Amino acid sequence: MDRDEVIKKLRGIKPGRIREHAVKVEDVYHPVKEAFARVTGLDLLDFNTNTARNAFKRLGFEVSRLSTS
Repeated sequence: MDRDEVIKKLRGIKPGRIREHAVKVEDVYHPVKEAFARVTGLDLLDFNTNTARNAFKRLGFEVSRLSTS
């Protein structure tokens, strides 16, 4: 997985509901696990949020946590 692949696979995709963690790709916020699953082809149950967050951070994407207040 590289930065260009992430952008290509998420371009034009309508993001789902963000519950807590999001990744920003081309000015669009995506649920971090949903985005990681789409890019890698993995099932959502085959990885945890930290795996997805760390992978996107390593590629230079902005990863955010929504405030729970």
